[in-house]
Amino acid sequence: LRDFKKNEARLFPQTMLAMELMMLTFVRTSELIKATWEEFDLENAVWLIPAKRMKMKKDHVVPLSTRSVEILRDLHRMNGHRRYVFPSKTNPRNPMSNNTILAALRRMGYSGIMTGHGFRSLAMTAIMEKLGYQFEIPDAQLAHSKGGSVRSAYDRTRYLDQRKQMMQDWADYIESLSVSDTKT
Repeated sequence: LRDFKKNEARLFPQTMLAMELMMLTFVRTSELIKATWEEFDLENAVWLIPAKRMKMKKDHVVPLSTRSVEILRDLHRMNGHRRYVFPSKTNPRNPMSNNTILAALRRMGYSGIMTGHGFRSLAMTAIMEKLGYQFEIPDAQLAHSKGGSVRSAYDRTRYLDQRKQMMQDWADYIESLSVSDTKT
């Protein structure tokens, strides 16, 4: 977080916002970079990723924290006239490259240490260890399959209310670390 906030790698603002939104939502890289504006309901703080873009081929609801909505509003001012939330710098009709996050992490000195996908495991671990959430809640946010065919056939829980609270708690936790990090 300290390196991210300092931005000594001099990353583009859009790349910084993409990384922060990935950290806050812990979606897969492809889900993030291919997001279109029509998927978002900022008034209700929800992102609906359509089944065709999901690994498990099921619609996925991502509750958005207050900070995530702020980021999206900033991005809308930058890119709201484009189809993609994160358009490519070289060809804005296409989404950002899937290597952009990796390249940014490499420029920050985290090559071989962190990946875009790593934000998912980081969130899962910290949410359970630091925030006290049980496995099922962050796992539902990660849109993992429910395991065996019997369980997936009968267990259709989405834990949406708990996930809304968890996503705000996660954003608040990251912010608290950022604030305490700047004081040291």
